[in-house]
Amino acid sequence: MVDREARLRVGPLKLDGQVPFRPSYSFDLPQGGGVYLIHDLRGCLYIGRTDDLYDRFDTHHDYSHNPKLRYALRHPVGVIDFAWILAESNEQMNLERRLIRDLAPLCNDIRYTTSKET
Repeated sequence: MVDREARLRVGPLKLDGQVPFRPSYSFDLPQGGGVYLIHDLRGCLYIGRTDDLYDRFDTHHDYSHNPKLRYALRHPVGVIDFAWILAESNEQMNLERRLIRDLAPLCNDIRYTTSKET
């Protein structure tokens, strides 16, 4: 488990966009690929990667494959946001792993605990 001090040491994160996690906002998403973060006042709920952010937003909104995330989305704490970082397919896995390791999202089942796994 990542401790609080480690989470504070995470460097700046440049997001390429962010929208409220509501169906009407899906039109604001690019159809390109990247790594996405779903978060609310609890912090980062889920981090994933995709080749189509627009489609993945709708998939998660309609029915997430992850039971923990489904529960968190049904019981939000504040506003749920969907943020993304645009990335080419060959960059997505390393970025996703680093963010999961550094931000310790509540609903991701896989944890990357060392930089050797990146």
